[in-house]
Amino acid sequence: MEKLPLPFINRVGTTVARGLFFPRVRMHLLDRERTAESAGWILACNHISHFDPPILSVISRRAVDWMAMEELFRTNVGDRVYRSLGAFPVRRGRADRTALKTAMDRLKAGRVVGIFPEGGLRAGPTSVLEGAPIKGGISLLSLMANAPIRPVVLMGTDRLYRAKNWWPGPRVPIWAAIGEAILPDRSLGKAAATTKIETELSAAFLSLKAKLVQDFGLSPNDLPQTPQHRKGEE
Repeated sequence: MEKLPLPFINRVGTTVARGLFFPRVRMHLLDRERTAESAGWILACNHISHFDPPILSVISRRAVDWMAMEELFRTNVGDRVYRSLGAFPVRRGRADRTALKTAMDRLKAGRVVGIFPEGGLRAGPTSVLEGAPIKGGISLLSLMANAPIRPVVLMGTDRLYRAKNWWPGPRVPIWAAIGEAILPDRSLGKAAATTKIETELSAAFLSLKAKLVQDFGLSPNDLPQTPQHRKGEE
């Protein structure tokens, strides 16, 4: 088993992120206490901006080891920084057994592993928040590691692409809802078990999105938009 990164270094990074983002954002959270769950579990969130991982790390009451795209690790500096923060690389677009094994080791060691099951930034019809399919790797990981998945829906971080929102003025609202744990059913065969996880996770994303919209009275413009759209806003 790999030598695990020290959690306190992860928390140092989280403290830096809090100091960077919180003067410019205003958080609205539902059921944050669910992220304090002990033992190993998977944090699964929709992905709308490059700001999502640090903000989710601040929201979570547990340190999060992020499964991140391998491009971030291609320089010596990037590799050292991201690994020290608990992140580990994954090759996108194809099966990555090394990343799967690393994630399983982390979960068995009682860590929280963060995954964006959309496989990249998504908004509109391509997003799980609009019913788009989930990448199958997360369900297989949950089943093989016998680890629960806790779904999270995050909205508002895409507004940080707009340069004006970093100037002094009203803070950017960000909304997050944390759902109940989805447990793998190991009494089923592999195909049936992974399908069940993906079905339940898809439903959870849609339900959490609806809850945020209802509880906070969100408008269509509050919902995820592409970085290009946000950068072009007046």
